[in-house]
Amino acid sequence: MDEHRPPDETSLSPVCRAFVFKLGLTPDKTKRQRIIAACVKVRLAWVEELLWEMLADPNEAVRALVVRGLCGRPALRADWAVRRLRQPPWYARSSALSVIGLRRLREALPGIGAAAGDTNVDVRRAAAEALGEIGGEEAVRLLVRLKKDPSPYVRAAAEEAIEKTSGVRIT
Repeated sequence: MDEHRPPDETSLSPVCRAFVFKLGLTPDKTKRQRIIAACVKVRLAWVEELLWEMLADPNEAVRALVVRGLCGRPALRADWAVRRLRQPPWYARSSALSVIGLRRLREALPGIGAAAGDTNVDVRRAAAEALGEIGGEEAVRLLVRLKKDPSPYVRAAAEEAIEKTSGVRIT
């Protein structure tokens, strides 16, 4: 299992950096969830930055809370989403793709295109699902490429996404 690695410290705001550090020192997942749940209620820019970083939490329940928190925000910065897609661990990239798809962040399409070539199967599958949510000509082009993926899971997700976005049924 990937460990939670701190992000590049210079790229984070000071407040976000302090929270990431504090949460990294908190081994109790329930306590991390409570801290994140309190932060989600705050409508400041550093909270969104924190939430994108916390997608790298090793606990799935914490990541699910973060995904809900990001999806509930009034607006998201696509550049932070794309930055998260370029960083380890794989499950953070997969979770970021879920948020991008659910929020239909069309501005993140170049990042999704890069994620479609990821070495991890789950990331490529999540990329296909996000593309299916976003739709459009560029998304369909990327989905056609994913339809040729060696993994049957990625191919199935790509087929389902193509059907969803274009109305074309693949048999």
